[in-house]
Amino acid sequence: MTERDRQYDIQIGDDAWIEFIDLDGRYDQAIDIDALLGELWQLICRLETHCVAGCCGMDAYDFTRAAIDTVLLELDRAQLHAACAQARAAVTAVASDVLTSATMNHFADKRVFLQLLDHLDACIVAQDRAGA
Repeated sequence: MTERDRQYDIQIGDDAWIEFIDLDGRYDQAIDIDALLGELWQLICRLETHCVAGCCGMDAYDFTRAAIDTVLLELDRAQLHAACAQARAAVTAVASDVLTSATMNHFADKRVFLQLLDHLDACIVAQDRAGA
């Protein structure tokens, strides 16, 4: 795929992406999930390195494994693993399939955001297993 095809996808690795799911006609159904992410914000905010979310939305964040591993060195992985589980349960329970985050300046299909939470958690678990 070309770079243009990936415009709305979330990059999670050199050649790994969470693919955008079209929201046409569904934006008015969006529910803000900022309050549901709880302690996960301490990780997410540290990943806002490319720009600021108010300007670039999700493109402001570096969700690659390398960036997450670096940030995790400063944080409590067990606490973040629990925060991911809590956030996943809360997001799953949201009545709408369209989510928004005012903080991240982003709208997403619920499936996309759940994939992002799964990716974050997988990185946390992998680093914990590596004993880093």
